[in-house]
Amino acid sequence: MKNNNSKKIRREIVLKGLPTSPGIGIGPAYIFRPFQINISELEVTVDDVEKEWRLFESAVQKVHKQLENAQRSSEIYYQDQFSEIFESQKAFLSDPVLINEIKQEIDRSHCSAAQAVSKVLSEKSEYFINLENRYFRERAYDIIDLKQKLVNALLGIDVDYQLGAPAIVVAEMLSPADTVNFNRNLILGFLTDKGGRTSHAAIMARGLRIPAVVNRYNLSQILHDKDYLILDGFTGAIIINPTDETIKKYNEKKKDFEAFEKRLFKEIEAPAVTKDNCQVHLLANIEFAHEVNDARINQAEGIGLFRTESLFIEKQSMPSEEQQFAYYKQIVEQMEGRVVTIRVLDLGGDKLLPTSEYKAETNPFLGWRAIRFLLDRPNIFKTQLRAILRASAFGKVKILVPMVSSVDEIIKVKEILAEVQNDLRQQKIEFDPDIQLGIMIETPAAAILAETFTKYVDFFSIGTNDLTQYVLAMDRTNEMVSKNFNTFNPAVLSFVVMSIKAAQKKNLEVTLCGEFAAIPEAIPLLLGMGLRYFSMNPFSIAGAKKIIRSLSLAECKALYQKVKNLHTTQQIEQECHNFVKEKIEDLEYLK
Repeated sequence: MKNNNSKKIRREIVLKGLPTSPGIGIGPAYIFRPFQINISELEVTVDDVEKEWRLFESAVQKVHKQLENAQRSSEIYYQDQFSEIFESQKAFLSDPVLINEIKQEIDRSHCSAAQAVSKVLSEKSEYFINLENRYFRERAYDIIDLKQKLVNALLGIDVDYQLGAPAIVVAEMLSPADTVNFNRNLILGFLTDKGGRTSHAAIMARGLRIPAVVNRYNLSQILHDKDYLILDGFTGAIIINPTDETIKKYNEKKKDFEAFEKRLFKEIEAPAVTKDNCQVHLLANIEFAHEVNDARINQAEGIGLFRTESLFIEKQSMPSEEQQFAYYKQIVEQMEGRVVTIRVLDLGGDKLLPTSEYKAETNPFLGWRAIRFLLDRPNIFKTQLRAILRASAFGKVKILVPMVSSVDEIIKVKEILAEVQNDLRQQKIEFDPDIQLGIMIETPAAAILAETFTKYVDFFSIGTNDLTQYVLAMDRTNEMVSKNFNTFNPAVLSFVVMSIKAAQKKNLEVTLCGEFAAIPEAIPLLLGMGLRYFSMNPFSIAGAKKIIRSLSLAECKALYQKVKNLHTTQQIEQECHNFVKEKIEDLEYLK
C-alpha cells in the first residue's frame, strides 16, 4: 500500500490519543461534519410562539423517526445488540419534562425553536460534562448529539453518510445513529475529538470490532479528506502521513492481531480453567441493559456488577418502582438463569442528581453518598428494593450494597429489606425468598471488619477502584496525583488479601469487580491470593480466559509469596509484568 499523500506532507506525524476500541485502522481520512451551524447567527425575536412550538414538535417527530430508522438498520444487521442505546435516546427525546422546558423557553424568551433547543440542551450537557465521573461525563455527548439533530431538523439540513470508498471516519464526535448509518464494510476506523471508553460510539465500535481512538487535538478541524492515517486501537497512536515503512509495520501488526483474535474467539466457549485444573469464574460488569448482549456474546457466567445509577441520572429524577422493575426484569430474563448482581443506588461523590436533595460538600467522596444516602432516604431505598425483589422472581438475582463501613449500616439495611419482603408477601407479589445480600468491600473499614461482616452477609464484592482511593487517601479523579494511584500498592493489596481470606474462612463467595480484575498482570496475582471470581468489562473476558488457561495455580501462588515480601508498588508491578510476559503470548493485544 502506497502513501498517496507523501508529496503533500513529507513528515510523518505521531500523536497520542485514547484507545477506545482495539484494532489497527489504516487508510484515508473521511472528515464527517454533520453540524456546522452557529446558533448565535440565528438569534431572532419571534412573535408567533405557537408557530415555533409546532416547528419544534415536527422536528422532534423527524428526529424520532431518524432514530427509529437507525435502530431498525441496527437490528437488521446486528440483531438487537444496540437496541437499548437507541431506546435510551428516544426516551430522552420524548421526555415530557424536556419538551416542556423547551416550550417554556420559546414562550418566555420569544426565541426561535432552534435557539430554545440549543439553550436548554446545552445547559443539560454542561451539567453532565461538569461531573467528575467519566462515565456520566460521556453521557453529555448523547445530549449534544440530540441537540444537533433537532437543530438540523429545524433548519432542514440533511446529513450525508455516503463514504464512497473505505476510509477512517474523522469527526468531532459520533452518535449511535451516525455509527450505524455508515456502511460498515467501508469503515476502517473511527477517530474522534471527544468521547471515551464508555461513550455509546465507543461501545458500538467495540461491538462492531472497529478500531477507534479519541484525540485531544481537534483533528476533525485540522485534517482533510484523503489525508492518510494509521490508528492504533491498542496504544492510542495516531499517525498522520505515515512512511511506507510505517505502513508496512502496521499492516503486519493488523494481520497478526486479526489472526490472534480469531484464535481467541475460537476458544471463547472453553471454560476458564488453569493448567492444573483450578476452575475460575468470569462475570461481567454492566451499566446498561444493552450490555447484556456483550456479556452473553463473551460467555460471561453472569453479571457480577450491575450499576443502577445510569437509570436515575439519565432521567435526572427518581424513576418509579414500575420503571425500575421493568428495567431489572429485562436484564434478568435476558441472562436466562445466570446470576445478576444488582448494586443498589450509589449516588453521591462524583455521581449527582440535579436536585435540591444534594448540597455542596467540601469532599463529596467522603460525604453523603451510596448507602449513607439511601438509609437517610428510606422511601427511595424501599422503592428500589421492591423493584429488585420483584425482578428476582424471573431469574437468579443478588443484592449488593455499596460503600458500607460499619455493621450498624448493614443491620439497618437488613431491617429495611425484611420490611419490604413482608410487604410483598402481604400483597402476594412473588420474589425470591432466598435472595442473597452482599456488600462492596471498598473502604478500609469494610476490609478491616471483613471477618465480622461474614456473620451478616452472604457474599463480598471487592471494588478496587474506590478501595485504592480510600486506602491511599488519593482522589482518583485528580490529575495531580493520578500517577501514584495504583492498586499494585502493597497497602491496597493487603486489604484485598484480608477480604479474600475472611470470606474463604466462612466459605463465602468473594468477587473482585474493579478494573484491576481485567489487568493481565493482576490476574495471576489475584489467583495466587485465593480469588476465584472475577467481574470485568465483557470485552475483557476472552483475554482473561486466555491468561487463566496459560497459568497453573501453583505458579500463581508462588508469585504471590514472592510479591508479598516486596515493599514498593514499582517492584510489585514489575514482578507481575515479568511473570505474565514469560507465560503469555500476544500480551500486547490483551491490554
